[in-house]
Amino acid sequence: MPVFDSADEAEQVYAAFFTHITTHPDLRPKFVEAGASFRANYTDPDSAVSIDASVDPPEVKVGDEARAARVDVQLFMSADDGHKFWLGDLNIPMAMARRKVKIDGSVGTLLKLLPAMQPAFGMYREFLTQQGMADKLSD
Repeated sequence: MPVFDSADEAEQVYAAFFTHITTHPDLRPKFVEAGASFRANYTDPDSAVSIDASVDPPEVKVGDEARAARVDVQLFMSADDGHKFWLGDLNIPMAMARRKVKIDGSVGTLLKLLPAMQPAFGMYREFLTQQGMADKLSD
């Protein structure tokens, strides 16, 4: 059974989490320092969320607005794999080798975002719990 029941739910959760991490006092400067933008394109359900960290504060967009945004890098994966990614349970190199995750754009640009993204992995589980979505954490 998929983690998210609908595209709206997936976009709502990811947008709220992305907003949470891009406004976090420790992480916002790291995103801004990276100065890059990316979009996560999810399937099952089809949804999209983007972060533009070339502006301060970074801008988060969802749905058609995210799809229309000009970005430096795009990631393509299932919403469930996106969920696993933020839990820190998805091995990106292995997922790329198995074609579960595809990247369009500069991997170097994506790597600039890693200093901001890595601490966020530990925040996702707590974020879901605080939002009353602890049920999304069970397998």
